[in-house]
Amino acid sequence: MTRKISVVVALLMLLWESKRRARAASVFLLICFISPILCGRVFALDYFLSQNDRLEVKIIGQKELDTKQAIAPDGTISLPLLGRVYAQGQTLNAFNDYLSAEFAKYIKDPQVLVYLTPRQTYVVQHNFKTKTWEVKEADSIAEARAYTGGNYIGEIRDGDIVSVEVGEKSEGWEANWYKITAGLAVAAGLYATFHK
Repeated sequence: MTRKISVVVALLMLLWESKRRARAASVFLLICFISPILCGRVFALDYFLSQNDRLEVKIIGQKELDTKQAIAPDGTISLPLLGRVYAQGQTLNAFNDYLSAEFAKYIKDPQVLVYLTPRQTYVVQHNFKTKTWEVKEADSIAEARAYTGGNYIGEIRDGDIVSVEVGEKSEGWEANWYKITAGLAVAAGLYATFHK
């Protein structure tokens, strides 16, 4: 491990001492791509299980123990042999390891697989033209982004509820031309009456 770190430090020193931008940029890119390989891992954020996440738990060779269910509001799921098991707040890998250890008390060398179905994302569309609200259920982030019609610039994640405005917002003259025309006629009439 120390040797790997010294290689990364040497590459950084080379970047520091280089005088030409092109060489510095290429060394920087080399460091970005090589350091995860040298250090053996890429750091990424793990997903933490939460309420309403839909899980599918399978034990290979034990079909009768397979189950699909959502995490309850109290953060648990109910599994055969184990009963209520707390899942909320754990990463998928940690929960898988926990279930393997618990099922090992009842089954010899259990091979447990836990699959996560992401939470539904909802897009609430307010249509100015029809003056209606419509809720669309998206199965993926790409579908949710499509439902927004490009009118939402923020980040969309699984389980989010996003509100967007669609349709053309009526401008003053287009929506109220008759009111404006009537107002002008009344104003002209009043002006003519008082300025004879």
